[in-house]
Amino acid sequence: MPIQPTRFSIILGLLLLLPWLAIMALGVRWLWEHGLLFYGLGVLTASFLLLINLLRWRIKKTKALVFEPMAIPPNPNWPDTAQPAWAAIEQLAKAWSNRTDLFTDQGTLLKMSNEVLITVARQFHADSKHPIMEFPLPYLLKLIMLVCEDIQHEVLDKIPGSHAVSVGDLIRYKKWYDKVSTLKETLDAGYFFINWPGAALGKVRSALLGKGLNLVTDELRFRLANAYIHKLGYYAIQLYSGQLTLDAIEPTETLTRYAQQDRDQAERVAKSVEPLRILILGQVSAGKSSLINALFGETKSAEGLLPTTPEITPYVLERDGLQQAIVLDSPGYGGLKHDKVPLALKQEWAKVDVILMVCNAAQAARQADVEELDAIQRYFREERQNQALPVILAVATQIDRLRPVREWQPPYNIQDPKRPKEHSIHQACEAIAQDLTLPIEHIVPVCMASEHTAYNIEEGLIPLIYDQLNEAHRVRYLRCLRHQQDISYWQHWRQQAIQAGQLILKLGMKP
Repeated sequence: MPIQPTRFSIILGLLLLLPWLAIMALGVRWLWEHGLLFYGLGVLTASFLLLINLLRWRIKKTKALVFEPMAIPPNPNWPDTAQPAWAAIEQLAKAWSNRTDLFTDQGTLLKMSNEVLITVARQFHADSKHPIMEFPLPYLLKLIMLVCEDIQHEVLDKIPGSHAVSVGDLIRYKKWYDKVSTLKETLDAGYFFINWPGAALGKVRSALLGKGLNLVTDELRFRLANAYIHKLGYYAIQLYSGQLTLDAIEPTETLTRYAQQDRDQAERVAKSVEPLRILILGQVSAGKSSLINALFGETKSAEGLLPTTPEITPYVLERDGLQQAIVLDSPGYGGLKHDKVPLALKQEWAKVDVILMVCNAAQAARQADVEELDAIQRYFREERQNQALPVILAVATQIDRLRPVREWQPPYNIQDPKRPKEHSIHQACEAIAQDLTLPIEHIVPVCMASEHTAYNIEEGLIPLIYDQLNEAHRVRYLRCLRHQQDISYWQHWRQQAIQAGQLILKLGMKP
């Protein structure tokens, strides 16, 4: 219940104030009689100015520390197409967070929410006439639920007492505060004529207190607006990129059908963690088979155990730091004249996390490699927008055949070449990087000739693969997510068909 000021309470308040007002008036009179009034006013004014400047400095220094920032980072498992969308959300947050009417005007809040959804939808459905409508209805309800839950947690965690105060309490307090403010202004006017120095001090104190409350209010509004925009944008990206699921699933904790088949038939330990899948590509006689033999310390061919085609040969491999991996050896370009070779390779592109392009460093003809890589990149741009492009590394083989041909005295310093062989290897790596449009850091020279000890596998290729594991795991996450969503999609269709059939059966059985 709000406090209602009565005539009796007003008279009682005045009686309590009169002794203090009388003491202040007598003090001013004493200063006047002893000729110290102007000195006292000077000291009082200097104290006021010093107090105001100190408080302003303190507010400026601590303004950003009223509330801890609500940090909302992007999802590291998003596809590449989500990065521009998140950057656009960051710009919207800066533009809208300072609006004072965001949570008081329903129209403003709806306008801002619509702008966030449209901004994200256009990133993923630019060709659609109505991009904001490109989602199934149940997913919109899931988005609303997720945003509301996250905002609720932010409010309850960061604002003490928010769970105990109702909106009605805030409205009643506002009305009571307005009445008390009106009464206080009337008393201040009378008090100013009796003791103007004391009234001035009270006015300064009230102004500073009001600024402090306004600072808290502004910070709170900014934090909530910033959190709402980022949360709405976050889940909108999840929605329009196809990562939002109706079922609570962890994609990489459930084996895909093709990985389960590999694991079961290879008689591996039944641990339900999706293995990393590595595809080996290259021209005929580029050295793909030699690379597989030298890549891992332990190799076990799955050929004969796994359902293979003439195009793909899978190997189940283990190595420290990689857990379990499935390496897929493919035929060299033009090596096998099989009608389904292009189709089989295309199907594998979306099922792998790392692609090793094996290139003969001693051979300048790399047009076939360029065309293969262009086809892969075009496939993901046009047909797999919601998946990430696999990590692509180039392995420069047969570097022992580079000039001078008879020299082979490893190790070679490729980063700072001084010897003729080092210059030749460095130039070959630069040529491969330029032809394939890859970073020079993604090119690793190796030698696996039978007459030499395998060179730069342990020192160069393996560390490079380890360096790319985080990105490879992101690719694996999105690959498994697509697989689980496909399964969930048809499961929902099957359940809905069964329920519809049961409903029709019940209606048909009614007399």
